[in-house]
Amino acid sequence: PRGSIAAVLLGFAVYITIPVLLFLGADTQALIDDPMVWARVAPLGALLILPGLWGAIFSSAVGSVLGAPRTLQALALDHLAPKQFARTMGPHEEPIFGLVLTLLIALAACLLGDLNTVAPIVTMFFLTVYGTVNLVAAFASLSGEISWRPTLRIPWIASLTAGIACIVAMFLISPLAAVAALSAELIVWLFLARKERTTAWGDARRGLYEALMQWALVRISAHPMTARSWRPHIMIFVQKIERSLDLVHFGRWFAQGRGILTICELVEADLAPEELDTQARRREMEGFLKQEGVVAFAETDVVRDIEDGLISVAQANGMGGLNSNTLLMGWPGGTKGLERMLRSLRAFSQLGKSLILGRIDTDRLWASPADREIHVWWGGLQRNGDLMLLLAYLLSRNAEWRGAKLVVTSLASTELMRERTRQHLDELLPELRIKARTEVLIKPENMTVREMIFAQSKDADVTFLGLPLPEVGGETEAAQRMAKMAEGLSTVFFVNNSSPFGGELVERSSEPT
Repeated sequence: PRGSIAAVLLGFAVYITIPVLLFLGADTQALIDDPMVWARVAPLGALLILPGLWGAIFSSAVGSVLGAPRTLQALALDHLAPKQFARTMGPHEEPIFGLVLTLLIALAACLLGDLNTVAPIVTMFFLTVYGTVNLVAAFASLSGEISWRPTLRIPWIASLTAGIACIVAMFLISPLAAVAALSAELIVWLFLARKERTTAWGDARRGLYEALMQWALVRISAHPMTARSWRPHIMIFVQKIERSLDLVHFGRWFAQGRGILTICELVEADLAPEELDTQARRREMEGFLKQEGVVAFAETDVVRDIEDGLISVAQANGMGGLNSNTLLMGWPGGTKGLERMLRSLRAFSQLGKSLILGRIDTDRLWASPADREIHVWWGGLQRNGDLMLLLAYLLSRNAEWRGAKLVVTSLASTELMRERTRQHLDELLPELRIKARTEVLIKPENMTVREMIFAQSKDADVTFLGLPLPEVGGETEAAQRMAKMAEGLSTVFFVNNSSPFGGELVERSSEPT
């Protein structure tokens, strides 16, 4: 486009030369007081100036009258303006409705009777158009969109500078008119943003977000996660999200806006069945999550076997060092399902994925926060205690659970061990800045651990218990023990901390001896 560039440069040179010649040919006061000072400075006076002014005025007027209706027509065809403006008449298919509106606006400007009133308004809208075009070009270049293939490539910094310069010029010319023009365009944008529409020209914002995400992921991968920077990136496995809403809410409460939440539906089949559109199902899940006010990613995966599928999907989830580090699952139907979970637990542990296995009592889920109690059965930092304590703390920080009492309970075999454990907890919890009540109990010889837990936590709203790795081949016995342990309790979560930072997830200055 050499001709276009040459025309722009020539016009720029003319516009810059005129004020210089006026400054050289007349004093400052004459330039302020006499609008027709041009006629005295020019060699042939009014013979050159008046035809030039008329030509400039008519060329701009004709350009606007011809261009504005076509612009309205294009907007209407993209469903961004009333559809009447897309209608045409006559053999040349002129957009008659757009032409009428343009003429009405022009007549309204003429009725004002003062070009000095109209000029700032027109200038503002021209500058906003120029500025917007430059900003869009800058963002499109930054986004790296493959579809962005301009004939003449301008560096994004030049386009961004030009866009900002247009906005600065608007405020230099007339701050009031600039605010009015920007406000009008903001109102139009808000109106269009609320409309549901499908367009073929896409949205540059997605490309910009992807470019920012790529930039961030590269830098995240260069900074390995530490115990201090650990966040709960939780992946929830469900069969049907509509039937597992309570589990989804607990995942939201555990993540508490600090981690990434992903909900995955697993479908057991050889391949994706024809009647299942996984993309359509994902969109349904996203709509359901939005309706419930849950910010999370949704996905549907087809697996040949649920047990192997859990491991494969958990291993593959994430990108660029930002992976799910915690798996949340609901309570299976019976001990067979628990056995399957425990067999998978060994693989999850090798992958560095912590597991939270929950059985939820929906009847007591939405009680008053002030009347709630959260119990953590403490076995030490190195025995899943850090993750259990952290989850309980995050749960209590949510609005739905704020005011709930946090109770840390531990068992001791002797009075000496009881005092040492109590002293340890009384020193540890203030150091961790976690407000909780501690209870250290001596287990009577005639009571089992399960009976002690039931006696203390049967009225608790949520109970956290440790989930150790079972011995190889001991999954059946461990599943039966877990089922008995959960029996009679309200909502209970079994927690296995397989994070590389086991025992370090809660910040403390020193390890007690």
